[in-house]
Amino acid sequence: MEEKYDIGKDAIRRWLEDENAPAPSEEEVRDAEDALIAFARAYSQTPPGHLRGTILDKIARLKDVQKKAPVFDLDHLPMLDENTNWLDWENAVREIEAPKEFDNIYLHPLESNEKRDLFLIWVKTFVEEEVHHDLVESFLILEGSCECHITNLAGQTRIVRMGQGDFITMQTEEKHDIVITSQHPAKAILQWRKLAA
Repeated sequence: MEEKYDIGKDAIRRWLEDENAPAPSEEEVRDAEDALIAFARAYSQTPPGHLRGTILDKIARLKDVQKKAPVFDLDHLPMLDENTNWLDWENAVREIEAPKEFDNIYLHPLESNEKRDLFLIWVKTFVEEEVHHDLVESFLILEGSCECHITNLAGQTRIVRMGQGDFITMQTEEKHDIVITSQHPAKAILQWRKLAA
């Protein structure tokens, strides 16, 4: 029998993974909250005195950098890569919204030329398995979260969990599908770089 402050791994797994499982009751939610608070109290540590100043200084520097950051021109957008700053993209597309009602996927074109196709994309639940032979697909998560299931030519599959600010590139010939894990649609910048270019 579980004690009040024990959260069973099976219960957590059921809540997180089984979409058909009943939602936890108010009592279960309260018990989980109480257990987390009890755990935090039992293992809390007093932070070093200088930490507050260090954090505030870092926040001030980040705000200063953000003020000086170049604003993307939607007519001349840079290539997406592993060094891309998601905040720059978030600022560039902040005025663009998905329609209030759309099926599972909504694509808003940002650019199309001989080098690439670039979209702002919203996905509610999943992207079906696909494979690309003549383009390299990359995307940068702006909102929400997802799991990418990627299978290489050798048949080895890996799962990549992504959240806000995460970037990934799928290589040619890799099969991949995407499952949205956030309660609201995932929003991302999607780039299809054309290999013939």
